[in-house]
Amino acid sequence: MRRRIAATGRLFLFFVFVFALSLSAAQQPPRQEPQPTSQPPKQESGGAPQTQPARPGGGGNTSATPAKPIVPVAANTIIANPDPYLGEYISLTAAVGEPLTKSTFSVDQHGSGGTGGSSGIGGSGGKDILIVAPTMTGTVEHGSYVTVLGELVKFDPEEIKKKTKNYSVDLSPDVIAKYKGKPAVVATAVVVNSTGIDIAKVAPPPLTAEEEAYQKVMRQVGPANTALRSAIDKMDGSAVKDQAVILSKAFAQTETFWKTKGKADAVGFATEARKNADVITAAATAGKWDDIKAAAAPLGQQCAGCHGVYRQRLDDGSFRIKESSR
Repeated sequence: MRRRIAATGRLFLFFVFVFALSLSAAQQPPRQEPQPTSQPPKQESGGAPQTQPARPGGGGNTSATPAKPIVPVAANTIIANPDPYLGEYISLTAAVGEPLTKSTFSVDQHGSGGTGGSSGIGGSGGKDILIVAPTMTGTVEHGSYVTVLGELVKFDPEEIKKKTKNYSVDLSPDVIAKYKGKPAVVATAVVVNSTGIDIAKVAPPPLTAEEEAYQKVMRQVGPANTALRSAIDKMDGSAVKDQAVILSKAFAQTETFWKTKGKADAVGFATEARKNADVITAAATAGKWDDIKAAAAPLGQQCAGCHGVYRQRLDDGSFRIKESSR
C-alpha cells in the first residue's frame, strides 16, 4: 500500500514538472531570425570614389573666423580633384613654390616650383596652388614649408575682392591668366613652419588714450575679483573688504567710461556690479558672511554679461572693446 502511494506521488510530481516546463516555454518570445546586413552597392570600375571629404561643398566668408570645421588636405589632392573642397575652410601644409607679390605666393607638395624653366610662370607645370593672403605682413622663401588656413576657391580676382575687405589682387595680368579658374586659397593664416609665426595675423589697431585708461581699469577687476573669492573662501574679512573697495572704484570708473559712449546697458552692468561691491564692503565690516556670499555671485554675473556684449578676443589672445562699440 505504501509503495503504491509513493509511486502515485512521484508520478504526480513528474506531471507538475512537465506542466511548469511547458508553461515557461509558452511565455518565451518567439526567436527572432537574424536580419541580413545591408551592404552598400559595389562601386563600379571607373565610378566616383566611395570615400568623400568630411564636408563637401558649401560656402563661407574667409574674412572672418569660420563657423565650419577646418578640413586638412594635401596639395596634391587639391590639384588632382579640387571640386569636393571648394568653399571649405581648409588646412594645407606645403612648400613655397614662388613668392609672387607681397600678398600672394604659390605652393606645391614638394617645393618643385620656381621661376623660369620650361613650365612657365611658377615653374611647376600647373601643379601648384595660388595662395592669396590679403593680410600678410611677412615674406616667404622658395622651398620653405608653410601651413595655410583659408577658404578654397576657384581663382577669380573679382570674386576674391567680394570675399575680402578693402583688398584687390595685386598680380600681373599674365599671372592672373595662368591661375584663373584654378584652385586657390584665400588665406586667413600663413604659418611659417620653421618659426611657428603666423605672418598673416592681423595686427590690432592701436589703443586710444581713453581705451588705454579703460584697459588699466579692466586689468584691476580680474585679479581683484579672484582675490575676493579666495578671501571669502578663507573667511578673511579684512581681505574681503580690501578687494571689494578696489572693485567698487573700478566699476565707478567703468560707469563713467560707458556713459561717454552712450551705452546704457553697459552703464547698467557697471552700476549693478558697483552696488554689489558696496554691499560686500558693508557686510565685511559687519561680519555678515551670508550677505557677502549673496552679493559675490551677481557681481561676477554683471562682468560676464558686459563682456558678452562688448568684449572681443583678438587673434593674439588679447581682448579689446568691439569695434562697433567704440
